[in-house]
Amino acid sequence: MNKSDLRRQVAELFIVRASGFNLDSQRLYPNLEESNSNLKRLLEEGVGGVIFLGGTVKELEIRCNVLKKWSGKPLLLCADIEEGVGQRFYGGTKFIPPMGIAQIYKKDYNLAISIAEKIGYFTGKEAKKIGLNWLLAPVCDINNNPNNPVINLRAWGEEPETVKSLTCAFQRGVSRSKMLTCAKHFPGHGNSEVDSHLDLPEIRNDLSELEKFELIPFISLINQGVNSVMIGHLLFSKIDPIYPATLSKRLVTDLLRIKLNYDGLVVSDALVMNAISNKYGSGESAVKAFDAGIDLIMMPKDIDEAINSLTDAFYSEKISLKRLQISRERRKKQLDLISNENDLKKEELKNETIKNKLSLDAYRFSKLIIKNSIFVRKESSVKAEVNDINLIQIDDFDQVSNKFFPALDLPKAVGFENLIIHPLGISPWQKNNKKSLELGRFGNSKILIQLFVRGKPFIGLDYDNYHWIDALKSLEIEERLSGIIIYGCPYLYEKIKQTIHESIPLAYSPSQIEEAQNQILSRILQSKIVQKEIDKKLSKEFTD
Repeated sequence: MNKSDLRRQVAELFIVRASGFNLDSQRLYPNLEESNSNLKRLLEEGVGGVIFLGGTVKELEIRCNVLKKWSGKPLLLCADIEEGVGQRFYGGTKFIPPMGIAQIYKKDYNLAISIAEKIGYFTGKEAKKIGLNWLLAPVCDINNNPNNPVINLRAWGEEPETVKSLTCAFQRGVSRSKMLTCAKHFPGHGNSEVDSHLDLPEIRNDLSELEKFELIPFISLINQGVNSVMIGHLLFSKIDPIYPATLSKRLVTDLLRIKLNYDGLVVSDALVMNAISNKYGSGESAVKAFDAGIDLIMMPKDIDEAINSLTDAFYSEKISLKRLQISRERRKKQLDLISNENDLKKEELKNETIKNKLSLDAYRFSKLIIKNSIFVRKESSVKAEVNDINLIQIDDFDQVSNKFFPALDLPKAVGFENLIIHPLGISPWQKNNKKSLELGRFGNSKILIQLFVRGKPFIGLDYDNYHWIDALKSLEIEERLSGIIIYGCPYLYEKIKQTIHESIPLAYSPSQIEEAQNQILSRILQSKIVQKEIDKKLSKEFTD
């Protein structure tokens, strides 16, 4: 085989990132997402997969078709969709984070299992209709560290049995929609305190500890026929003190392939992440990952360097050509499962009525789940006096970019003045010491607190937010605390529930989306006035 043909075969095993928007100027992360000209070139040269972020569902549908034409061969088209298509693409349905389903699981096992399976089904169906064929989900990590900055709400629970049951249910639902799935982040990212986007987490569990805990969901998903497994950028120093899991033969080949007898697709997490790129170049990391037993290489920092280095490794027989063919066959096997255009008739793919009904059904189901996931300690009718404040913490201005943002609009409707806390704004904390609010800034106003709290990749924020405990206690003592609402972090909610007197209105939602805000505020604020605002302003357009 000449080197040019070999390079095309090697390129087939790489996944590059692209924007779901059509124009280069619309890219959300230009440093991570290939330009259209480069994307076209890479696909023409044989690159076999694309991971998307951003855009509308209609835009992505068109874009997927364009990319298939550029490639001229079957592509793996994927996205990190863990909470519904709307998590990544405007116009899709967004469900509550998996940890919210875990909260339901504690109260009603059968209900939680049913919800998880239906979420998988709706997510798979919606994703398929916009051109994707591979969901990078479910997250199989067990969040046994409340301060985990990158998994946390993404996990389906804190116990092996919970995560095993719910991820298997999700997998069954996705399988019904004829989409490929991915169990991640092997062998388990839940016990880390470092975001692997920023640095390499070290986990000091030995193999026996993994077998008793972290591996249980992965084993169940493997036995159930999960299509792929993603390897996390994690250093398990008691198993392999030198290499992170992504580059470790002990973890990928010896543990996953041999001991767990897994013969499906194995994909790396994005090699552009600092956990890998801080120490290894694009070419070196791609070669080491493949040599460790990985089939598909996700998002190297320099795609051409990575392809060329891996091609050289095969050409020089540093890695056997047999390994290349095995990985290509594994890839083909999975694509063959969905090669019939995902079991849909061509006319159905173009039928707007069918698509809209799917979106409507999914949205109604999402509303129902939100209702079941909300916790309100005490039904209330909070009202504002003159100059009372709705103090709201966000970590991203995109959260308030929508025309109607209930967490701001509904308190305003009952008389509160809105004040937003954001890292880029003026701090309300005394001398930047997050223990006491600078209450002088608020006059004698009573304050409604709404906290949007969840970890986000690349941010590395102080997830726990426990500094709010002292601040809330001070407001309570001064009788200036109107109520507290937490969106996202269950650990902060539980801490506040134990600290603040039960007479103070307190509510929690794992979801941060508008519908969650609507539902929770209708139970905290003056319900008749709030409902009028909801009826007047809230409308949902189903966009494809």
